[in-house]
Amino acid sequence: MNVFILHGSYGKPFENWFPWMENKLAEEEILCTIPTFPTPNNQEYSSWKELLDYYVKKGIINEETVLIGHSCGAVCAAKFLAETNIKIKALISVAGYNNFYSGDHMDDLNGSFYFPSNFCSDIDKTVPTRYAYFSDNDPFIPFVKLEEFAFEIKATPKLIKNAGHFNASAGYCCFEELLNTISAI
Repeated sequence: MNVFILHGSYGKPFENWFPWMENKLAEEEILCTIPTFPTPNNQEYSSWKELLDYYVKKGIINEETVLIGHSCGAVCAAKFLAETNIKIKALISVAGYNNFYSGDHMDDLNGSFYFPSNFCSDIDKTVPTRYAYFSDNDPFIPFVKLEEFAFEIKATPKLIKNAGHFNASAGYCCFEELLNTISAI
């Protein structure tokens, strides 16, 4: 097994719970890849897909991969998997959403990642295990959008109360529940 993490808009691989997760997985001798995706400049699905295609070509994303997307990274991962039909071990969404328009500059950053309803209807054929972590008090994404996304990707919902957006501001510099989920896969 290997783990691949996609950060969200304005994200970096060395923030939130990402470095902690990478270290914990290294202790178990599990490779964890956390690339830097272009954001906010050049943040569009085609740029992120190009980077994901590279990791597929290099064999880093493969049938043994647990792909984890945080925030916008989750919708990017789901869209990529639905488009390409690449087989992986598991998809885990953390504060993932689709088609949420807030009326601010984030709409321009995230709009190209969104997909229509039923776009992921066959995702269970190539991704046998799917989980969606979301909180009841996310300050950025409405609860209904978080729930809808879990349903869209046919994920087992994992509601964690008072977890905000699962970022450092919400106290998420480590993420034991997610580590336990990965270990159980």
